[in-house]
Amino acid sequence: MEGGGESRRPLQSLLVFQNIFYLCYRVKVMKKIVLALLLFLPAALWAQGTLGLRLDGGVSWMRGGGIEGSSDKTMTAIQPQGGAGLFFNFSPAFRLGLDYGYTRMLREKTNSSLQTRPDGGASGDVYCDFKTNFHSVGLSGELNLLGLGGRKKPVSLYAGTGVACLFAEGNSYTISVSNTIKPDKTGNTVHVTGHNEGHRYVVPCIPVTLSLECVILPQVALRIGGGYRFVLAGQQALSPKGEAYATAGLCFQLMQ
Repeated sequence: MEGGGESRRPLQSLLVFQNIFYLCYRVKVMKKIVLALLLFLPAALWAQGTLGLRLDGGVSWMRGGGIEGSSDKTMTAIQPQGGAGLFFNFSPAFRLGLDYGYTRMLREKTNSSLQTRPDGGASGDVYCDFKTNFHSVGLSGELNLLGLGGRKKPVSLYAGTGVACLFAEGNSYTISVSNTIKPDKTGNTVHVTGHNEGHRYVVPCIPVTLSLECVILPQVALRIGGGYRFVLAGQQALSPKGEAYATAGLCFQLMQ
């Protein structure tokens, strides 16, 4: 009996090694299948999709930030807004896009009163001019609310969101006035100084968009829309809190 048990041990060991080899083989096969799917699915989607170009222009409003003491609820004057983007339609209901946009923020602040100093004089900033140019780059996904059935229609309503960065560059110019009284109280001296300071920073933002598109030619669509960028300013005091914009433009289908 003992000899028979010893004779079965090599056979059991062989079966164990066979099972391990088969498991490794299956793992390798599964890896190849997953890799093939990862390579095949984007190619299949690309074969069924279309590539397009978007060009638009309009107006924008910046909210908050820019000048110390200004209200976050204060809207700046209307400024020009321009943009362009490449997008890929995976289906009539969904597309991804790479977007670029430009706008600017202008602010002015005046102060008619000066702060009194302990020596009897007064000083303060009487005028501040603040200008910033913004370049935004981001990736967005859009869902066609009128194309959920899978059929392409002449009119589309896209709602989208994504991630982006605002690249800001500008300068602020400040005029300060100080009044110094002479020790003998016989007169005073007024000093007027100017200070120009440049600034540059990058902040992330989350865009939310809504646009209506209508086909006017076989490969051209008229686009009217708008959106809002939630700016994640963090500790960047000069950054705006958000940007609202309205645009109109054209979408071109480049290739299929």
